[in-house]
Amino acid sequence: MAGGSERIFVGLNAEWALVCAEPAHAAMVRGWLEDAGVLAPGESPDRLQDLLVELERRDRSQGRAHSDRWLAAVLAVAAGAGGEAQLAARVVVQAMLSGAFRLARRLMRAERDFDEVGQVVVAALYQVVRTYPAARQRKVAANLMLETLHRASRELQADFEPDGVAWQPELAAMPSDQNVVDAAWRGVLAETAGRAVLAQAPCEEELSGPRGELIELLVWGVSSGMVDAERARAIADEVREGGREAAERAGVSAVAWRKRRSRTVQQLRAVAESWAQAA
Repeated sequence: MAGGSERIFVGLNAEWALVCAEPAHAAMVRGWLEDAGVLAPGESPDRLQDLLVELERRDRSQGRAHSDRWLAAVLAVAAGAGGEAQLAARVVVQAMLSGAFRLARRLMRAERDFDEVGQVVVAALYQVVRTYPAARQRKVAANLMLETLHRASRELQADFEPDGVAWQPELAAMPSDQNVVDAAWRGVLAETAGRAVLAQAPCEEELSGPRGELIELLVWGVSSGMVDAERARAIADEVREGGREAAERAGVSAVAWRKRRSRTVQQLRAVAESWAQAA
């Protein structure tokens, strides 16, 4: 998160350093967590930035039950009013900032500026944090990211994504918080690819892993005008499982197949470089 096009995230990290420089802020956050039974008195670091690092360390070692407890405690304060509520919201936003950055990368399109997308994502995250339902205390991080994706995608209103990403609370039951956003995204990509790239809409399972990344790259290539839709469909068919066997049955020689794949790699390399520069 250090590129010139990532100013919103660089700026938030700089702002966070100023928030942490105020000793009273750490004392307030420790108080909320001690009142909620997340921390015992005197066991947490004195500095706010160190406290957040310690919470993340415990999340990794103790799992989602720990993150649910501390996030729910801080979100309860964020739902209020005044300076404490603003500080609580800022703590949660900082904890979710890496996820927001990944989400912004997902929502990039050829016609969009990454900073503008990042601003929409961060604004959506703030709204979600300040209005998070107190009764929803399980899968908290997953719900925060899924609702942020829902709001941000609707705000951005892409041509091939007119209704945004639908809110799907059942996805929050998945084993991994990261899988929640990925699963919601595969649904959007399946619909988009069916209209823009593939001859027929793929199933969502077909869009996981490397093939999903390729289809996402092709969708971006078509939307940016770097790849013709018919050529994108041909590339997608080439890399589909059994694609080479199908070409051989159609009379394509091994030499011709290798030349075709070489041209595909060269074209995709140029698309990928342009996509990376845009994001």
